[in-house]
This record gives sequence, C-alpha cells and structure tokens, in this order.
Amino acid sequence: MTGAVTSAVSRHVLVVGAQCQGAEELPGLEEAARRLHRALVDPDLGACVDRGEGETGSLLVGTALGKTAVENALATAVGRAKGDGGPLILALLGHGIGGCGGPLYFVTSGSTQDGAILQLDVPSAIGTVTNETGPSGLIAVIDTCHGAAALVSAQSATAGLQQGNLRLSLLFAASAHLPAWSMNLSVQLAELLENGVPNAGEFLAVDDQLIKELRSRIHTQEPGGFMFDGAPTSGESLWLAHNVRSASRRAAGSLGLLACKRLHKLLNPLEGTHGISSQEQLKDWLGGLEPERLGHPAVQRVVEFERDLSVCAVAVTVLEETFGDALTDDLLRKAAMRAGFPLEVVVRLPCPSLRDMVEYAVLCLSAVAPAGQSRTLVHFVAALAHLISPRDAPPRQLAVWAARSGAGTALNSRLIELRGTTPRLVLVAADDGGEDVVRVEASLLFGSAVVHTAEFPCEPAPVPGALLAALDEARLWALSWLATAGERLVAVDVSVPTSLLLDSPPEEWKVIRGRRMLGVDYDVTTRWSGLLTPPPDVPLDDMLHAGSRLLSSLQSKTRCGPSWLGLDDLSSVERLQELLGRRRVGSCVWGVGALPEKDFDLMLEELLIHTPALIWPRHGSVCDTRALQDAVSEHWDSLPEKLLRAFQEQLEGIPGHLADIRTTWHDAHWQDFCQRRAGRAVVAPQDVTPKEQA
Repeated sequence: MTGAVTSAVSRHVLVVGAQCQGAEELPGLEEAARRLHRALVDPDLGACVDRGEGETGSLLVGTALGKTAVENALATAVGRAKGDGGPLILALLGHGIGGCGGPLYFVTSGSTQDGAILQLDVPSAIGTVTNETGPSGLIAVIDTCHGAAALVSAQSATAGLQQGNLRLSLLFAASAHLPAWSMNLSVQLAELLENGVPNAGEFLAVDDQLIKELRSRIHTQEPGGFMFDGAPTSGESLWLAHNVRSASRRAAGSLGLLACKRLHKLLNPLEGTHGISSQEQLKDWLGGLEPERLGHPAVQRVVEFERDLSVCAVAVTVLEETFGDALTDDLLRKAAMRAGFPLEVVVRLPCPSLRDMVEYAVLCLSAVAPAGQSRTLVHFVAALAHLISPRDAPPRQLAVWAARSGAGTALNSRLIELRGTTPRLVLVAADDGGEDVVRVEASLLFGSAVVHTAEFPCEPAPVPGALLAALDEARLWALSWLATAGERLVAVDVSVPTSLLLDSPPEEWKVIRGRRMLGVDYDVTTRWSGLLTPPPDVPLDDMLHAGSRLLSSLQSKTRCGPSWLGLDDLSSVERLQELLGRRRVGSCVWGVGALPEKDFDLMLEELLIHTPALIWPRHGSVCDTRALQDAVSEHWDSLPEKLLRAFQEQLEGIPGHLADIRTTWHDAHWQDFCQRRAGRAVVAPQDVTPKEQA
C-alpha cells in the first residue's frame, strides 16, 4: 500500500447511506454504512474526526434523504477540510443509476424511478470538491451500481479551478456498465481496514494492492480504482487507514493484531508513547515513569494490559513448543469452538493465528477463574490438548505451565469434561413453572463441557407450532457452530415438562422445517425437566438427590429391568402415592405396561418426582404387555440406544416391541448437566464478564 508521511492535520469523513423504499430497499445498507464509518473514525484505523450521525455529522443514513440534504452535508464536510487543510474521505452507499456512457447519479430521492434532476450527479460533485482550495485531497468510495461512472472528466481534473493542482483517489464497486451487490465493497473494505493486510506498508490506500485484495474477496462484481495526483509540491499522501498488520505497527513475534490495536488505543491519550509497538518498548516506557504517574487510571490500564501481554506471550511460547508441528487452521478453529469463542471469530477468513487466538482469549473473553488465570485461555489450551492427544495426560510442558500459572486444577477439570468424541445438543422446553412453554434453551456440549448456549423465545399457543419453530431455530443454531468445525450432530436431548410428556414423543415432533420428524435425522433422548425446574413445592435438592440415588441403583446391577406397575397400582392417585411412600426415592426405574383410564397426568408427575426415569406405552395401549416387558428386560443394559434404533427401524417398516415404548431416561450425563446448572458451574459465553475496555 503506501509509505505515506503523516502530519498533524485533521482528517475528515462523510459516509452517506441513502436507502430506498419498497422493493428497491437495499438489505444491509445501514449496517454497512455504520461499519465503514466506524472503521474510518477509529483513531487506530482511519483516524478521521467522528462528528456523529445526522445532517451536520460525519454519517448520514436514511430513506429519501433528498439531493439538498446530501449536498448540504457534503458542503459542510468540505468546509471543515478547508478550515485546516486536511483530506476528506467521501463514501456514497446506495443505488446508482446512469453509467453506460453517461455520468453516475446517486439516488438520494428514495426511488430509482425518480428523475435524474432529483439525484446527485456524482462526477460533477467530485469534480467540484477536488477543485476547492484548501483540502489536501479527496478519497471517494462509491458503493453503487455502475460505480466507475463516478470518474471525473479529464477537463475537470486538469482544467478546473485548480488547473490540475489536486489529489484524488476513487474506489468504485463495479464498472460503469455492471451492477453491484449486497454492499460488498463497503463490507469488505471495512473488514480490510479492521484486520489490515499482511506484507503491506504502514498505510492502506487506493492502489493496486488494495484493489487486488478486494477482488480476491468480491466475486459478484469487479471493483476498481483510480488515482490522480497533480499537486506540484510534495505533501501527505492520500491514505484510507493505518495498516494494523504492518511491520512497523506489529513488531515481529511481539504482538498480534488484536493486541496491537488495543495497545494503540490505550496509549493514544498518553504523552510520550509515540512509536511504541512491542511489549519490550511498553515495559521500558512503564519502567521510566515517575511513581506518581503510575497511579493514574489510564496508566493503570496500561499496566494491566502489559500483564495480560505477558500471559499471552508465555502461553503462545508453550503451545508452539508443545504442538507447533501439529497445528493447522482446522485444528485452531475446532479448539476455538470448544473454548467458547464467538462464531464470528471462529469463521473469520483468513483463520486467526495461534497468537491471535490466545490474545482473543485473554484480552476479550477474560473471565477470571479463582486461581487468577483466564478461564477461556485454559479452555482453549485444554481443547487443543484434547484434540491432539485425547487419551493421554497433558504434555509435560502444559502441566508445568498450568502449575506455574495457577491453572492446573482448571486444566485437568476441563480435560475431564471434554472426554468424548461427539457433540451433543440439549434442548430444554422451559415453562418457568407455568402451563406454557415460553422459550427453548439450547446448550451445545462436548463431553460434559457446555461450550455454547442460546435462548429462543416461544410464544404460548394452543398448538405447538411456536415451540416446534423455536426448536428448529435452536437446531440450526447448533449446526451453524458445528459446520464451522467440521463436526456432525447426532445426539439430541429434549428436556420437557410433565405436561408435554402426555403428548406425542419429541422424536415424533415435526421440527425440521416443520415437516420432518426430529427422530428421523437425530438420536433423540427424552429427558424430564424436573431436575431443572421442579414441580411446585418440591425442592430442587430433593430432585437432584433422587436422580443421584437412581444412578446408584442402576449401577448396582441388582436388577435387570424396571419395576413394573399394574393397573391395580394405578387405580387411583392415592393408591399410587401409598405405594411410592413405602419405597425409597430413586430405588428403581418405574415401568407402566398399560395406562390407567384416568389421572395418568397426575400419576406421571408423582412417579417422576419419586425417580426421574419412567417407561410407558407409546400410544396408550399395547397388545402384548408381557412381550413388551420381556423385550425391555432383554435389552435393559443397552437402553436407551436400543429404543432409538427400534423407533428408526419401525419408520423403515421393521416391527419390534421396543418401538412401542416411551421413556424419560436418566443417566450420568443428564445428572451432571442438571447438577451443573443448579450449581451455576457451567459458564456459557454470555455469562463471561469481559475486561474493562479502554
């Protein structure tokens, strides 16, 4: 890009996002305009003066702005640039009409159907601005169809009021005869400014390298550029932004992209910090400060940041020494996903480096474990260790690092949690103790480690359509995570309150796009949500204790099946309560061979409170109860997997007694999930407290 010389003059910007109405509306325009503006006013990137949003600001976004409003905003921006001799960056985002031999008109009226007289003549406006005396130059970013038609005429550039004594850089989204799509130029340009360009200069400017980078990212159109420099005297070159990945701003092996940006943001308000771009330089500067300055809040944030840099540096060194030969982009993505990194980081292209991942864990997701170590960093390290050597103890270098940093227990615990090779999705239909499900709570697990969580609201309705839609949203959410790491979803737990257990089984629910049963594509295990939200007047600790007792009973191998209840036992709720009152809580799995004629809803909850696992007929009645009980006894040690296979085989026309069975299953996995939820031991990404941002 360029080796520009910078001065102390102010840099000015005007970003105009002109939205149209109705069918002509451009999705994503407002977001793209705000993102580009944010990058251009960032002190570490575009370094332009941020004057806020509005007619007199540096950002103008809206529907039917009108030609006059845009011209007035442009005149104001030019006046400011004239006042101190600084450059102006002008970005126009929206519909463009004309081109194909004529000038480009920027649609400001709100409709492309309005005449050209109501729109902004872009070449004329650019020619007028560049020929104004005072501004040191203009960079125009034209993100419209036919964007190249914004090019000023040779007469305007060389024979205008300035007689060619001007600087102009023009970046356009598409050639003069072609459309542009999805605000691609603005979105990709903003991303380039935010992330920088490797192996480039200190500044990003409209030049061959920037256009090459944009064309490698944008394939729906052909962006391009134009640069004219007719100023007779040398001066500051026209640049869009600092290149945060340049060698001068990122000392080799010292700081990653994120740390470099954070460093400059922290040091910007402090005197005597110009040129600091490495941890060593930062240490030297802090070491030379007078004691009284160290107490200043801004300096204290720098001190804390320097400590975080030390944590990053040590972790990167250990990980490179331990896993350097095995590390790949795919492995880093999988580890980041298991460590709870946000999706936008996991899918970022190009893949963040190991140093960038470590810095993100420490500087952005810095919830602190009791030992003082970054929890997310420990989770990231554990994920790498598990992926590379899942059955082995952590390598000695990692064990030493964890011990020295006070994270040994946390690392060992996380490695235990990550045991297991396949992900599991838990979907909880939450009713908050009421009659209706109000949301679906989704948790994505690896082993027993909860790595991501989300909630999906569900409007109460007499039909289950809203619930099924929320479940499908949650399923797609999980798939978006797993796809980034090349993982496949097989196991799905659906946790439901007692009222839903009376309906059709979750595996029969047509969740997938509202047409396909959930149990066709996934191994669905039904869980009772009583260990998450107990029935009224039942303490949660009692329910967790009942679940623990049940697991002990199942592990004792003293019986090879459930305790079956006959119709006499279920003749009334009172009779059932009397029977349960004589049996130890959690002593067995209860089996119901045939449903009573009434009050089964009340009996169902009584049974589940006593022990949170139950077997009963799928469709209310079974032709051969004895055969059903024998089948359960025969396959007891392989339940519930045999039930999953039996259900899927029945759909394929293969009959079997196990296909007639419904169950709410309880096992060590579900007990652990419920226990952790109750103890708030599971820390999902949204529970992580970010460090104070400078």
